[in-house]
Amino acid sequence: MAASYPSWQLLLTIAAYSLLLWVVWNGQLRRSRFALPVAGTVAVLLVRLLFKVQHSEGSMVLLVGSGVALIGLYGAWFARKPTKTRLDLLKLSYALSLGMWAAALGLGWRPLLPWLRSLLLMSLWAVLLDFVYVRYIRRPAGKNAL
Repeated sequence: MAASYPSWQLLLTIAAYSLLLWVVWNGQLRRSRFALPVAGTVAVLLVRLLFKVQHSEGSMVLLVGSGVALIGLYGAWFARKPTKTRLDLLKLSYALSLGMWAAALGLGWRPLLPWLRSLLLMSLWAVLLDFVYVRYIRRPAGKNAL
């Protein structure tokens, strides 16, 4: 998949996922009891994606399982969160699109993959832009000391 990208697009995608790690680090998920299961599910998803690239047996079932587990675990964490912001909704859309993309890849639903990949990238950029806007650009009136 990385070979089909132009080099500038690959570097932009790497930078976006690096910024996503910053968003996760500053989020509330890492301080909850759902942090370890969600992180484990994402790690399993990445390992299963490697199995899919290597054409290993059973990678389809493992991809579908980790995608569905990601949707379920992140959805449960989101449902239990008392206050929800726009950024939380965007992160939910990213987690859902990642889980659906993994399930569609595991099931071999090729016609859905371009649509889900586009949804995945749009939700990724929406999360990043909203995080930068809320955290660094929009400030309360009392904190602007210019």
